[in-house]
Amino acid sequence: MIELIDELNAGAYFVGSAAIGASFELSHQGLVAVLYLAPAALALVLEPVIFLLADRWPRRAFVAGGLATMALASLACALAPTPVALAAAITVGALAGSCGVELAQATLADLHPDGREQVLARWTLFGAVGDLAAPLLVAVLAGVGLGWRTGFAVMAAVLAAWAVLVARAPFPAPTRPAAPDAPDAPDAPDGEAEPRILDALRAALRERRLLGWLAATALCDLLDELLVLLAAVHLRDQLGAGPVARSLVLAGHVLAAIAALAVLERLLERHRPERLLAAAAVACAAALVAWLATPWLWLSAILFAVVGATAAPLYPLAMAQSYAALPGRSGAVHAAARVFTPGSLVLPWLLAWLADHVGTQAALAVIAAGPASIAILAVALTARGGASSPRV
Repeated sequence: MIELIDELNAGAYFVGSAAIGASFELSHQGLVAVLYLAPAALALVLEPVIFLLADRWPRRAFVAGGLATMALASLACALAPTPVALAAAITVGALAGSCGVELAQATLADLHPDGREQVLARWTLFGAVGDLAAPLLVAVLAGVGLGWRTGFAVMAAVLAAWAVLVARAPFPAPTRPAAPDAPDAPDAPDGEAEPRILDALRAALRERRLLGWLAATALCDLLDELLVLLAAVHLRDQLGAGPVARSLVLAGHVLAAIAALAVLERLLERHRPERLLAAAAVACAAALVAWLATPWLWLSAILFAVVGATAAPLYPLAMAQSYAALPGRSGAVHAAARVFTPGSLVLPWLLAWLADHVGTQAALAVIAAGPASIAILAVALTARGGASSPRV
């Protein structure tokens, strides 16, 4: 449920972004700076340290404390008198979300080492439901005359309640991996050498298999909000789709993703995750190319639903292999993933530039290279290292 709540919380930010911009009279660049750039810049510096500490300190404090801080940050957003105050509250909330949300996912992966893919499939499914529910929540609040500030206040209450529930849940004991390359590290309470923060990060970054799977996971970002944004423009400009038609096509994309995630657990009972990942990535790339080529709106709707269904399994399957590449050190996995954050920040701007100067179809063609690259990585990493995740 944490992932569903997090997506609802994100909806308060991004679905309500137009109203936020109007309230503070922000430009488009100012709105992006407040909602996206300021939180991302601070997170890039502090998150790796937080994640590495989470491998040696009790997770309960990180996850429950992160959710509680997210609640306070949402309340601060609801009361923010200026854009600067709003940006500060959003930045704190984003950093707290790394603890409350990403470490919750990491803890679930640690608790189910023989079923990471199933757990992450369920996690992603609940997130997709949250994606679908977020615009509905904002619409309901607007329909009864309540604005974006009320949305933040509602989410503050929900996050606070869930923080209390999570604080009472059982958590695994922290892992304390040995560090033979750091002999001067202080002794852990159980007598094993505990690596320093930088040593732990260096050790994770030396795991090429881990970096390969994390690269595949990072490429999944291309198939999320950025794809939907460019797809809406493509439907309008290339196929002449009106607002209703565009909404129906995009809704079909989301519903197909939810359906695919619902059956993914059963598919994992019969097929290896690495093979499913490669097959879904190839199918996704092919569906994207076919969708770009079709001149008919009805076929575009069908093909974009296929894109949604084939893109949905990519993140949970790739992320599960990332955890399996460094078992018992899920915090270090998330710390190492921050190597790809600069690319995740720059690539949307590059694709936007490409869409402005060459065309939306060119930008979407680059996005289609994303799942193709995931398929290549999945095949190469599986061939090099064999199966990386035990079956149940």
